[in-house]
Amino acid sequence: MGGGGYDAILAEREFDQILRQRRLQTVFQPVVDLGTDAIVGYEALVRGPHRSSLASAVSLLEMAYRTDRVVELDWVARASACRAATAAGLGADQLLFINIEPLGSRLGLPPDLWPDIEKAFGRFRVVLEVTERSLDRDPGSLLDGLDRQRPLVAGFALDDVGSNILTLSMLPLVAPAVIKLDMRVTQGGPTPQNIQILDLAYEEAERTGATILAEGIETAAQRDDARSHGATLGQGNYFGVPGALASHPKRAYRAVDIRADTPPAIAAPFDAVRGQIIGQATSSLLAPLGRHLAACGADLAGASLLIVHLPDPDLFGPAERSHLAQLADRGVMTAVLGPGCPVDPGNGIRGVGLRREPELVGEWAVVALSPCSAAAMLARADNHARTTFTFGITHHKQNVIATARFLLRRLGAAGPHHHPTSRP
Repeated sequence: MGGGGYDAILAEREFDQILRQRRLQTVFQPVVDLGTDAIVGYEALVRGPHRSSLASAVSLLEMAYRTDRVVELDWVARASACRAATAAGLGADQLLFINIEPLGSRLGLPPDLWPDIEKAFGRFRVVLEVTERSLDRDPGSLLDGLDRQRPLVAGFALDDVGSNILTLSMLPLVAPAVIKLDMRVTQGGPTPQNIQILDLAYEEAERTGATILAEGIETAAQRDDARSHGATLGQGNYFGVPGALASHPKRAYRAVDIRADTPPAIAAPFDAVRGQIIGQATSSLLAPLGRHLAACGADLAGASLLIVHLPDPDLFGPAERSHLAQLADRGVMTAVLGPGCPVDPGNGIRGVGLRREPELVGEWAVVALSPCSAAAMLARADNHARTTFTFGITHHKQNVIATARFLLRRLGAAGPHHHPTSRP
């Protein structure tokens, strides 16, 4: 056996011991009010044992994905953060930001960890952070996990906004209470890409009431830039490097309110056009209508998604596949669902993957959502033969978001694969 293989086995054994012996550590970094520099809370950051090859969060997460123990690591890390915050006497009115993998559920929670988590969630204003890695792996489980935990926490934060196009396209579907601008936005100046990212954050904040937080603030000038960009909260080494809670300089505290509107929900795609029915038609009209909406995706610059649910797999022909593949190649999240449609369509197009949901029989939906537009064609078969459909078109953004969330819940992981991580 080569040295690399032996080292990998040793690393896996060490990882197993770290999890079983609950040897994760937690450090904290301040989150401040940019108007006053007062501390409003802390982000809890996971670390492995000191001097270990798995001391960093990145190495821990890479090993967790490699060994399929992400959920287990997540629960141990959450408990470590909760235990450390309680022991250090974090103020009850302060925000406690905790990074999570939403794929976990209460069913996977080890019993010995529950007391620490329950105590902290009852005492502190917990904000659960989601990264772009979670958005890509298993969208359906992601939304299920977030909505299950939404009533239990002060809110969600979407981390690293601006680091990945996928994060931007998912922004209205996650409905975060805190939008954390990636350090590339904070430190990068008014580039065209950063201007687009800021505009997306402004639109989401206006529509939902979300709070904008600037990450990666290292200097007073960057703090001032973040203020001018509209961020009300900030985080970075300028305010304090990650460390024990007691190690941070004493600074005034301030309680802040965070909120975001609860995302809309529907029982089926067609419900989004109830009361706005246009008429009845056959596929001879609906197919080109759907192609028209899908073609609008050709003009969407990233940060967009296009989800299609077809009542008949014959409607997903070579031309449709080619067009969606081109959009996927440009960074648009694309998906094709429906009875008989491929589980994994390939060419960058998403499908149900490993997720198994009851099929929607007779439902036809084409949903296009971007920063500048929202549109959906929604139809339901009038008969068993699915020769005619009652249909409607909506451009109401909340209706389109509700439809996109419903369909996104049906997307699953494409299969076991490794994802590089970027958590600090």
